[in-house]
Amino acid sequence: MDRRTFLKLAGSAALAGTCLPLVSGLETAWALDVSLCQAGAGDHGVKDALGGAGVSARDPKLLKIRFFNRDFKDDVFLPDNEMPLLLSSLMRFKRIQNLIGHGNFCLAGFDDALSCSRSYDAIGPFPRRELDFLEKLFQRPASDYGFMGKKTIPRLTWQVPEGQTVKIRGTGNYLYKGGSEALYQDIRKKVGTEAVLTSGIRGVSKQFLLFLDKAAQSRGNLSMASRSLAPPGYSFHATGDFDMGEKGFGPDNFTEKFTRTRVYSQLSSLGYIRFRYGPGNHLGVRYEPWHVEVGG
Repeated sequence: MDRRTFLKLAGSAALAGTCLPLVSGLETAWALDVSLCQAGAGDHGVKDALGGAGVSARDPKLLKIRFFNRDFKDDVFLPDNEMPLLLSSLMRFKRIQNLIGHGNFCLAGFDDALSCSRSYDAIGPFPRRELDFLEKLFQRPASDYGFMGKKTIPRLTWQVPEGQTVKIRGTGNYLYKGGSEALYQDIRKKVGTEAVLTSGIRGVSKQFLLFLDKAAQSRGNLSMASRSLAPPGYSFHATGDFDMGEKGFGPDNFTEKFTRTRVYSQLSSLGYIRFRYGPGNHLGVRYEPWHVEVGG
C-alpha cells in the first residue's frame, strides 16, 4: 500500500467516522495455583503445584512460559521515565487505527503511521522523544528481556509488499497471496466454515500497538509482554503465518481452551498445526495452539 493510497483511505475513514476498538488483554484459565510462581516461591512448593503438569520447576524458561502473565524476579521492566512515552505512543497508534480502520492498519508501515500522524490534528505528529523511544525499542535485541525468537523484519521502515495481499472476506484481516491464502482456503475446505481467520498479516505499526498495549497492561514488564506477543520486528505474522479459531468462540480462541474445540481437533488431525511456539519451546513464548505456520 503506497502512501497516497494510505492517506486516501485514512481520509475516507475519517469522513465515515470509522472507530474500531482494540481487543486486548485476553485471559487464560489455569487450574494450578499460580501464586507459587511469584518471585521467592520455594522449589519444593513449585514442584508440588506443578506435579503432572509437564513443567519442570528446575527449568525457569518453561516455568515462565507456563505462567506467562506473572512477574518473575529477573523480568526486565521499562524504566519509569519511559512509561509516559510508552503510553503516549500507544494512544497515538490507537488513534491512527481508529481513523483508518482495523484492516488497513494491519498493513500500515511505520512511515505510513508517521504520515498519517502529521496529516491529522486529531492524531498529532509523533514528537522526537516518542520516535527515539520507538526506534530504541525496535532496535533493542528482544533476547535482552527473554524473547529468543529470530527477527523477521530487519528495518523499522519495512513495508508489507504492495499488491501481494488479499483481504479475507468476513474477517477484516489480510493474508499474503500464494502460500498463505492457499493454505487458508484449504483449511476452510477440509475443516469447514466454522474455522475462521482470527489474525492475519501484521505490519510494523500493528505489532507496535499490540506489544505496547500488552506492556502497558504488564506495568512496563517487557519480559511478560514478550511471553504473550512477539516484540515489533519479531512476528511471523509479518511474513505469512496466521491464527485460526472456531466461529463463535470469541476471545477463548487465544487461550488453551481452543484445544478443546472441534476446529482445533480437525486442524491438528489434518496436520495444519505446526507449532512455532509449542508447549515446551525455549523461545520464551507461551503455547500458541491457534498459530498456523506457513513455510519454514
